[in-house]
Amino acid sequence: MPQLRIAIYRPGVIANGTAFEAMALIYKYLQRKYGWEFTVIKDEEDPFEDKNLKVINVPKKSRKTMPFTPLPLKPFGFRRDVVKVLKGYDIILSVDPTIYSQGIHAAYAAKKWSIPLVVDASLTTMGAGYSLFWKGHKKFASWALKQSSLIWIPTPKTAERFRDLGYRDESILSRLIVLGHPVDTELFKINNSVTTERKTIICVARLVLEKGIQYIIEAVAPVIREDKEVKLRIVGSGPAKNFLTRLIEDEGISNNVEFTDPVSHSNVASLYQSSGLFIGHPISISDWEEFFGVVNIEAMACGLPIITTRCGGITYLAREDIASFVEERDIVATTEAIKGLLYSDELYMTRSQNGIEYVNRKYSVNVIGEKYRKYVLNLIESQAHGS
Repeated sequence: MPQLRIAIYRPGVIANGTAFEAMALIYKYLQRKYGWEFTVIKDEEDPFEDKNLKVINVPKKSRKTMPFTPLPLKPFGFRRDVVKVLKGYDIILSVDPTIYSQGIHAAYAAKKWSIPLVVDASLTTMGAGYSLFWKGHKKFASWALKQSSLIWIPTPKTAERFRDLGYRDESILSRLIVLGHPVDTELFKINNSVTTERKTIICVARLVLEKGIQYIIEAVAPVIREDKEVKLRIVGSGPAKNFLTRLIEDEGISNNVEFTDPVSHSNVASLYQSSGLFIGHPISISDWEEFFGVVNIEAMACGLPIITTRCGGITYLAREDIASFVEERDIVATTEAIKGLLYSDELYMTRSQNGIEYVNRKYSVNVIGEKYRKYVLNLIESQAHGS
């Protein structure tokens, strides 16, 4: 059984409190169970720490690029501080080259050292194909995608974005693997030692308009006015906080709504465990839609029924029997969904149990970790046989 060494090249695209922390669960699982070694390569400014992963810093200036192209501004420094660092690994894992120059740089190093390249592609950013950046970037991204051996995507929705960017041929589409994001079900689970406030509704999201928290506030307001025991807990930070605060004041529900700054993963789990219901309301805008929404499955793993929209790829990760779906911006339907779960014990318990079972069966770390391992071993074997 091979003891693989894998470089995770993500300078400038890595931080704690992001979807990468969920993906890192896979790496730590494979290290722990099979002895694989994962090394994270990041900028010295990237706010990421993990005592269970080896971390190497590279100078930010070494990957600075020329305007409107991914070409390094200082080729010598790039070769010394980036390309050389990536030598000797069994696999290079990097980021989506259609969005990030780092993915193209990783492809260059992979080709130079004859190392298989694997990329993560998740965003469903829309309209990129019309930007000035894309015109100077596309041919390099195309080359990098064709250098890759596997392209991890969280849902089939991401595959549609590649099609929209013009990638419709088998040479790229055949590399796409739907993986999903894992959940640490040893952390995210029902905790009987924590007191659950059944009428506390929790929302965990960046405070930006596309997360649709403004519609959640409008939908929960009449519920709070009818039942003063209902509370809304909003966990996150972002530029829309003042706007959302004014909405809450205008609705007269300030005493029943609290903002909580972003917290560590372990503390997020405890916030879910002390809440009774999870709600999200992402909306599609001109250049973005939700690609996965890992908070949904983390909440479900803790036994919370969820309410969310059909935005982007969300309907792939949750079904009608474990989630209440509403149309984007439909405040009335969202209010009715909240009431349905708050005041029906049978529906509440059914959704809670179905959600736990579903996440454990499909998104637990060991399930996704083993799927990841299978594809990587197949890749290594095919490389050994020269295919």
